[in-house]
Amino acid sequence: MIVWLRALSPPLRYLLYVAGMVLVLFVAVGVGATAAVVVNWQSGPAAPGSAGTSMPEGSKLETTGTAGASEDTAIERSDDSKNPDDTVEVSFIHRATEENCRGDYTYISDPSLDGDPDAIVLASPNPDQEDIGTASYEHNTGVWYEGGADKWAIFNQDQTAVPPGATFEVEVPQASATFVHHASLLNSARNYTYLDDPLTNSEPDAVLSVTQNWNPGGGGGVYNDHPVGAVYDAKLEKWAILNRDGAPMPEGAAFNVAVSAGAN
Repeated sequence: MIVWLRALSPPLRYLLYVAGMVLVLFVAVGVGATAAVVVNWQSGPAAPGSAGTSMPEGSKLETTGTAGASEDTAIERSDDSKNPDDTVEVSFIHRATEENCRGDYTYISDPSLDGDPDAIVLASPNPDQEDIGTASYEHNTGVWYEGGADKWAIFNQDQTAVPPGATFEVEVPQASATFVHHASLLNSARNYTYLDDPLTNSEPDAVLSVTQNWNPGGGGGVYNDHPVGAVYDAKLEKWAILNRDGAPMPEGAAFNVAVSAGAN
């Protein structure tokens, strides 16, 4: 090979030298590019969370704790906020309408009652019923709590429809002056059911307000389609609720009772 190169003329040897250098240069460049491709393939994509990554379009970061919950979370009032000092008595006139009547009952709506199945509600027909064409309301009534609607309602004990236009006096006394009484075999006799509560025991001058409660606390209940009243038994020193028409007191009948001080 060397003898052959020496036999060539100087111009040809120069051309071969230049061609060889160019060839070496191309080989070197090719090897470097190939090495770069190989190194890049081995390193893989950027790790999640690194500076080289980004969120998909339309996605958003989720947060926990108060920062993420404060915007959409509703705060419910506690029962104490309805009557925080237990001294407020709520009273109003309820008018039955086509919108709030459901057959034999009419929904009451008031912040002191809504959503509270344990509220003590007193209700009685207004003496003036001119809007329904009668001088008085001819049905025995009571109250009940309808869990599906989270509302109290006034109903007719005889299950006849409440006429739109009928009006009722509604009162929510302070809780400390109220209780619920349940008639049972042990506390009832004939048309009487005797109360046993510190608010009424040995208190002949107390003034009692009574409303029949079909289902205290929600659930099922007992009808008592009779006019009721309250009387004090001096021998037993107890008050009793009675059916004024003499009808037997049904077991399970319940009553909302409010007590206030009175005079002889």
